[in-house]
Amino acid sequence: MRSRTSLAAVLIGLLVSVSGPAMAAKGFSYSYADVGYLATDGDELEVDSVLVDASFGVFEYVALRGGFRRGWVNDYPGDSPDLTEFRVGARGHYTLLKKLDVYADAIYFNSKLNGNQTTQTDIGGIYEAGLRYQLAKKFELDASYRHVSGEIDADFLVVGGILNVTKNISLNLNGAFADEDSEYFAGIRIDF
Repeated sequence: MRSRTSLAAVLIGLLVSVSGPAMAAKGFSYSYADVGYLATDGDELEVDSVLVDASFGVFEYVALRGGFRRGWVNDYPGDSPDLTEFRVGARGHYTLLKKLDVYADAIYFNSKLNGNQTTQTDIGGIYEAGLRYQLAKKFELDASYRHVSGEIDADFLVVGGILNVTKNISLNLNGAFADEDSEYFAGIRIDF
């Protein structure tokens, strides 16, 4: 079941990235960096993190993705390990209307827990498909479905908003919700 979900997300990403340019309108920027605080409330772990997540719009319908996360695990039995995570991948995107984009991500991640008594590595993928909608002149609404493989192996519903403060700086808030896990992000988006 999980492999079908992952395959569906990858296929949607490919479809979005190769869709015909004749119907496209000028849409959103895909060259930006999000910097902020990420709180993870999981079934087994609670983590407070600093996250840098960047997108580089290198082609008309494709953006390269990269990220780094540094976190501190709360209430880990017998230890207090740190979390270090690297992410790399791509996003296919397509403008349906001037104010509406669809996108799909395929991202590889490598996470490491390091503590006095704990060393654990998790390698997996993040597969996501969603919509970006310009609700008002300075406010964007995002909604997506995310599947995370690896140790977590969970499906998330993600909802968020981006409020433009200046032409290149925005406030970014979002939440990702699964059965037993949730993540909350608050940060700044810098467009370049």
